[in-house]
Amino acid sequence: MIGFFNVLKPTGVSSGYVVSKLKHILNEKRVGHLGTLDPLASGVLPVAVGKATRFFDYFLNKDKVYFALMKVGVLTDTLDSEGKVMKRDLVSVSLENLKRVASELEKETSQIPPNFSAKMVNGKRAYALAKEGKEFSLAPKKVQIYSINVEKWHQNGVFALKIHCSAGTYVRSIVRDLAEKLNTVATTVAIIRQRSGPFTLENSFTLNEIEEDNEKCLIRVQDVLGIERIDLSKSDAKTLQEGKTIKRNIKSGDYLAFYNESEFGVLSCENGELKIKIYLFEGENL
Repeated sequence: MIGFFNVLKPTGVSSGYVVSKLKHILNEKRVGHLGTLDPLASGVLPVAVGKATRFFDYFLNKDKVYFALMKVGVLTDTLDSEGKVMKRDLVSVSLENLKRVASELEKETSQIPPNFSAKMVNGKRAYALAKEGKEFSLAPKKVQIYSINVEKWHQNGVFALKIHCSAGTYVRSIVRDLAEKLNTVATTVAIIRQRSGPFTLENSFTLNEIEEDNEKCLIRVQDVLGIERIDLSKSDAKTLQEGKTIKRNIKSGDYLAFYNESEFGVLSCENGELKIKIYLFEGENL
């Protein structure tokens, strides 16, 4: 099996749990997600299966869209509702002021990840060190925040955020930074990832739905990769299989190649010469 599953991850389970569950459902060892979601978060979790796991780098820098709830006046050590309360502040925040500081973050900026995150520190996960009470600091990372739309929620002191950002951006850090700009504290109490690159809530499936009919839920490489298709003759496919190049009068770049309507692989073209970049074909040698 080659392709992707757009999993609708529920709250309360890790991204690793989803991957393990899919390995069991599909009886496939080669399964990996394309960007983790916190256990607290729900929503879109794209997962690659089989040789599609080789496409991780293609989706590494895809933008994301999140819906989040920000509770003003409470700070936890994890920056979410599952953590230990570290500080309380009775200050009142207006919608207008929150919108103002949100607009100030809509740019390329340096963001400090939460200590309770999967970042590596000297070979160990940051969240593991944080749980042990170890002192450490994480280096700021360049991220791009394209937009933050803010609305009032149904509870006092809670605001709804719709965030469009680059890969690698932490919603919990955005909420923390918004509060700091208003000289107060805040915690993220809900996160839903609505989009990750080409994967959206509308085309996502629960684990139960995938278990019931995984073929129906499978997304083919060609449907999400977003690069031009080319078709190969048997002789061209054989030449490429042998590690050689073929010539085509086409512009430089990457192409998704097919042989006999099967995905053969991604080919890289430079100066009219094509070579295999990612091999997908699962048929016999030609």
